[in-house]
Amino acid sequence: MDDPKVAELLRVHEEPIDSAAGLERFRAASRGVSAHRPLFARASRPLAVAAAVALLLAGFAVTGLADSVFKIFEPKQVTTVNVTTTELAGLPSPSQYGRIRVTQQPTVTKVASAAEAAAKAGFAPLVPSSVPARVPATPELSVISTAVSTFTFDASAAPSMPAAIAGTTLIGTQGPAIVATYGGSFDAKTRSASTLPTLVVARAKAPVVTSNGASLDELRAYLLAQPGVSPQLAAQIRAIGDPASTLPIIVPIDLGTSKPVTVRGVPGIFIGDSTGLGSGVLWLQDGFVNVVGGTLTESQILGVADSLR
Repeated sequence: MDDPKVAELLRVHEEPIDSAAGLERFRAASRGVSAHRPLFARASRPLAVAAAVALLLAGFAVTGLADSVFKIFEPKQVTTVNVTTTELAGLPSPSQYGRIRVTQQPTVTKVASAAEAAAKAGFAPLVPSSVPARVPATPELSVISTAVSTFTFDASAAPSMPAAIAGTTLIGTQGPAIVATYGGSFDAKTRSASTLPTLVVARAKAPVVTSNGASLDELRAYLLAQPGVSPQLAAQIRAIGDPASTLPIIVPIDLGTSKPVTVRGVPGIFIGDSTGLGSGVLWLQDGFVNVVGGTLTESQILGVADSLR
């Protein structure tokens, strides 16, 4: 890589991270895309962006449906979709294409032990066998219950909608999940982190999407042709080799960088935050989405991930 500016951007900084200053920089940089926060951050809007199939599918899952509903998405691997915050902010609202309904809101329950978390979630949490010296030894454990959501495409909201898509309902459940938080604090009034956790280890059931009408190919072709979807974003989504089994991770390139890594013997995605907040790694394994992140360096994050048992 000959461009020194690009090389510097991608370089991993191992010096201590100023999380307080990074949090302020991140808040300032992300104001323009705050409406597109992930499902766990805003459960009432499970379709963060209706114009991009990658974002549409990432928030939906379903089990136990009638015969008329067929599965169109079940991730077994991950990939990145790189966007700018301007591209995200320019995407149309889901309300321009249909109706969102959350039929079961997730609840967050603090538990006292890994055994109690496993009993509530139905699966065991991943526990690190070692953590960096500055990470608290005992985490705060929480179980996030299953969230059930639907999105119905409505031709009256978008008159040019193809007949094959109009009336289609995507139904989903997300979770349950177990989240272990090491350090940090949460402001109940603002529902945000006032002090960022040093380390977070999360494990959740992988999402699955089903449709009672349009196929994945039909949905993707229609949504990627909508105004507000940049040619660059559309090209990345079309290039996903197996969209039915690939979980796209949205990376705003002006806020961070990403690269492929190997975690516990399987492919994963490492994301480094350019505001100084820290870094994280995500991978799918045995039907679960796993995340390790925090105000730590890349080597520390990957070390924790590889030590999980």
